[in-house]
Amino acid sequence: MICSICSDKAEGYHFGAISCAACGAFFRRSVSDQKVYSCSNRQCNIAHDPRKRGGSCRFCRFLKCVTSGMMPQDVKAKRASASQQNITSLYRSMNQSSILLIDQIILFRRNIASERHVFDSISRLATRTNLMISLHQEFDMLRRISLGCPFFMQITENIHYGAGLEHKMMNDPLNDIFLLLFVFESCFLTGTKGGVQLDRLFFPNMMHVDLSEIPFIGFLEADINGGIDPYRNIQNAFSYLVQMVSRSFQSANLEEPILSILLYKCITETVPPSYRHSFAEINRDSLLTDLNRVDETSFQQTQTISEQIHQGVRVYKEAISSFWIV
Repeated sequence: MICSICSDKAEGYHFGAISCAACGAFFRRSVSDQKVYSCSNRQCNIAHDPRKRGGSCRFCRFLKCVTSGMMPQDVKAKRASASQQNITSLYRSMNQSSILLIDQIILFRRNIASERHVFDSISRLATRTNLMISLHQEFDMLRRISLGCPFFMQITENIHYGAGLEHKMMNDPLNDIFLLLFVFESCFLTGTKGGVQLDRLFFPNMMHVDLSEIPFIGFLEADINGGIDPYRNIQNAFSYLVQMVSRSFQSANLEEPILSILLYKCITETVPPSYRHSFAEINRDSLLTDLNRVDETSFQQTQTISEQIHQGVRVYKEAISSFWIV
């Protein structure tokens, strides 16, 4: 077998891809230590060469690991053998309505994923224009799916679900929820696709934007001679999503039921009190109490990540409002 990363002799599967032990160890260290790599070329030759001193470009090597099928979440999975036992204990401690609620949230996320138009692999670079178009498409899809979602309808009341996105896009309470969902899925995907290491923000449809200066100016469709300074607030907002929120997602590596609890917590906190159903807070508190009793570490992680997500939504909303296309 040949290593799919460096073309040296492979020893088997490492984190989802056929690779040599050296590339497997490199990938494990990169994820475990949450290193951040950069490269101005991004097309470096990383083929194994014993005569080469200093090793290959780390950015290009890690990128090849990801494109070859290595999955960052598998690194953490090897160090979290008790996680499945905690999930089993969590379900056993819950009443039937809480279990049903988690199942509905999981189904909701899967329905969204199945409806979403996903671009091929990780090769699609985002631009300001196609990001805004994809946001419109994403929000249209979320509005449509939410109409038939029991848990979503039970969270909110007195919100009009039929309003078009062209009206009060940045101020509609329902669109605030959808923006939270967009940021949540973007940061989760960024963590699972190695965006923390590549300093790259992935969007739910698999488009991505690189946050180093020249590629980011290209994303903004701006004059490269003008530099990044006029757009520093936008770059900082995107960087917060990658190096704070996505980093926490990658480090925590939460199981799907706990991700569902985290999402429910974030949504119920986003809905203004005047629109929030009274049962939403009761259900949220019940889920969090059960989680804290069974897995205190995951409970603390959901508390931390939810705060980061809310801050991420605020900075992202402010950033995109500066170039919103009506």
